[in-house]
Amino acid sequence: MKTINLRWIYPHYQHDEFVEVSDEVWEAMRQAQREMNNYERRKVYHRAWYSLDAYSWAENYALEHGRSPEEIFLEREERAAHLRLLAALPEALAHATPTQARRVRAYYIVGINQPEIARMEGVHSSKVSVAIRRGLRNMRRCYDGLFPSE
Repeated sequence: MKTINLRWIYPHYQHDEFVEVSDEVWEAMRQAQREMNNYERRKVYHRAWYSLDAYSWAENYALEHGRSPEEIFLEREERAAHLRLLAALPEALAHATPTQARRVRAYYIVGINQPEIARMEGVHSSKVSVAIRRGLRNMRRCYDGLFPSE
């Protein structure tokens, strides 16, 4: 059993009024409060400052409208370009020296930070940083040759 203050729920209460409610009722009240908070966040996010009661469709359109055909097309184009770049990744890594490729792979693909790579290889972290930067430059040259228009 949970104890709630009715003044927090009903604004017309002028004094504190405590009532015990069951756990199921408490969960239902918390869920309703979460939904109201989410609704308010969506209104702010979508800048729905006008009256949502103006038209029957206004609220759904303002808060949950879908993507435009142009947005869908651009997303597909970006996804296709991303997949082309990923497919060319092994060839681009081959344009870097073995050390550069190993360090670029460890940093960007595996997610190991530069000081950790330096510690594992027994070198100074500046060497790792330079190798990654030069490896990326070599890879960029490869990508520029493969995809001149992008």
